[in-house]
Formats: sequence, structure tokens, C-alpha cells
Amino acid sequence: MAKDFDATGHLSQAAFEEVGVSAESEVYVCGPSRFMAEMKATLTIMGVLPERLHVELFNGSESMTPGVVGAATRTPHLPKDDANTGPLVSFARSGIAAHWNASAYQSILELAEACDVPVRWSCRTGVCHNCESGLVSGAIAYDPQPLEKPAGGNLLICCSQPVHDVVIDL
Repeated sequence: MAKDFDATGHLSQAAFEEVGVSAESEVYVCGPSRFMAEMKATLTIMGVLPERLHVELFNGSESMTPGVVGAATRTPHLPKDDANTGPLVSFARSGIAAHWNASAYQSILELAEACDVPVRWSCRTGVCHNCESGLVSGAIAYDPQPLEKPAGGNLLICCSQPVHDVVIDL
């Protein structure tokens, strides 16, 4: 078997059988609506009970800009509890520079939200890349690790934390 996956190719009944999916399995499937309908039908044929089938719909056709589109516009500002210690996170376009507080924020996205910096996001776990932004300077770490790394010179703000001072194109 491969390091990060059990099978290659499109999911099918044969692929499910190859990895040992049975009627007693707990199954978690994520994807767009057409794919999800096909997987539900296949798993139902295999006898997986509806209460053992867990799905998460990913839909690429709708806007994924919470905090940017349709929200009340607020002027970006420092967070109310800026401790003035820790790495400095500068949001270049917004003109805000706030200090990182690891006990208050799990990700740079959470700090941006605390500052009312307009950001795009969807999954908050490094899967969808909707939050991918330019890393102008500095170093970050990921926790959790993203499914795929962003393009060179970019970062995923939803699952990153600053290692040193950073400047982000937001």
C-alpha cells in the first residue's frame, strides 16, 4: 500500500471492496454533490447502513468568501487583547500589524478575524485552499498540516502560525 492512501483511481464498488469496506464499516466521504450521490448509491448497494455513512459536501460552484462578501464592512483594527509580545503579523493591504498570541489564536486566520481583516476561507483545515494568500516575508508553520502545500511564496492562513514576524498580502 502507498504511504498516504490505500488505492489509486476513481472510487468505485471494486475499490471499496479492495480496501475492505463492508456493511459494518463506518464510512466518511467528502466531495461534490454528483460524486456524493454516486458514492451513497454504491455504498447502499454494498449494504452500508445510512447511520454508518457520513458525508461532507464540497461544492466548487458557490462563492466561498465568508468575511469578505455579504458581511458588514468594518475597518480593520488591532485585536482588543494585543499583548505587544510575540511574532508580529502584518496584514499588508489592511495596514494592520498585530502580535501573535498562541494561547488566543489557533491560526493566522483567527488573528485576521479578530482584527476584522477581510479574508476568504472555507474548511479551516488546509484542504480547500480558499484562504491561500501571499506570504510577503517571514516564516510560518502548519498545524494541522495542509492536504497539499500552497504555491511557492504563498501560505494557507487557516492552518498556519507564525514562526517569526510575517507579512501577509491581506
